[in-house]
Amino acid sequence: MAGLFFRALAPVATGAILIASPLSAEPVAADDLRVVAFENNLIARDDLESPDAPRWTIEDRIEENRVPGLAVAIIEGGEIVWTRGYGVKLAGGEDAIDTDTVFSVGSISKMANAAIILRLVAEGLVDLDTDVNEYLTSWKVPDNQYTRENKVTLRAILSHTAGFNQHGFRDFQPGEALPTALQTLDGQSPATHDPVRVMFTPGEKMDYSGGGVTVSQVLVENVTGLSYPEAARKYLFEPLGMTRSTFVNPLPESHGDIARAHDAQGAPAALPRGWEAMPEMAASGLWTSVNDLSCFVLTLMESYHGENDFLPQALIEDMMTRVPNSWHGLGPRLNGEGQTRVFHHGGANDSYRARIEGHLNTGAGIILLTNGLRGIELNREVRRSAEDAFNWAVKEDDGAYSPPDFVE
Repeated sequence: MAGLFFRALAPVATGAILIASPLSAEPVAADDLRVVAFENNLIARDDLESPDAPRWTIEDRIEENRVPGLAVAIIEGGEIVWTRGYGVKLAGGEDAIDTDTVFSVGSISKMANAAIILRLVAEGLVDLDTDVNEYLTSWKVPDNQYTRENKVTLRAILSHTAGFNQHGFRDFQPGEALPTALQTLDGQSPATHDPVRVMFTPGEKMDYSGGGVTVSQVLVENVTGLSYPEAARKYLFEPLGMTRSTFVNPLPESHGDIARAHDAQGAPAALPRGWEAMPEMAASGLWTSVNDLSCFVLTLMESYHGENDFLPQALIEDMMTRVPNSWHGLGPRLNGEGQTRVFHHGGANDSYRARIEGHLNTGAGIILLTNGLRGIELNREVRRSAEDAFNWAVKEDDGAYSPPDFVE
């Protein structure tokens, strides 16, 4: 196999600020007017309607939002043109965020899971529209009145139309026992929620379900004979050169360069280790860096245009098409048409907030990772500054990220 995605994302530093990737043929310099505007013209959300709103630097907004650290990557013209870390890994410390620092990225894990499954589809190991019980060996979806005619499929799971309950999962603190995937699915201790079950007819509507995604995690293990972290490494991380990414939970300290967890006041959390564990790996357990995640987003955009063979073009077009009755395609949320066509997903674990997006028809995009509970507001402000500085067609506040009316 050949393709641009096989070039590992090894950052190259030129000076103290500019950090670019070999995937980026013409990275912008720190004194590029677009970068200067991006870093120095942020507007607080409360001031958006004011024509005389004060402008702030990224560092100003990090401090105001009480989020110790931020990592950013910007994609322009189908290339990664800017990556940088801002702030620190641990409040009160001096260890700076860099572009290889790993963060918990919450539900962006579901995008990685979707890519792994689509790689299995491309290899003929699974089919998107077959009853998942034909692949599951260690656990089965219990049949009930909702599954008698419409069976649960991978297409339904990836688009959150399979009918499962269990929107999300709580993070586990240091020292807590972690449930296995099967304990998670059956609601057995140390899991603390109800069993994951089908609650409405598959395909009838969308109901976001981390529980359903956990079913697909077990399926990946059953089909490949690998642990989920090993399968992710084989089918996603190694092909893309994502050397800083892992689904291992709890993340071992030996992984190194880890952004620590912080609460809404910006104080260290999840002590004494400094970060939580997310054993529901496919739903919320990915640890990754902005370098790795920007490579992932760019790879999907390139595959969509037939510029690499990470996924067959027909399959990734399927990924980037809304499933009936859903906001989602096969993993991503999808909005807009033409120049504003965008795939995106957010991530929110207890102490981390993340966001990715790719503009399919203009080659723009952004990746934002933070290590604080209030990272959502910071990410919105930074993203809005990027759209102004780089003159993007997709706007933060024009409804581009709103769910369709039919989604409950």
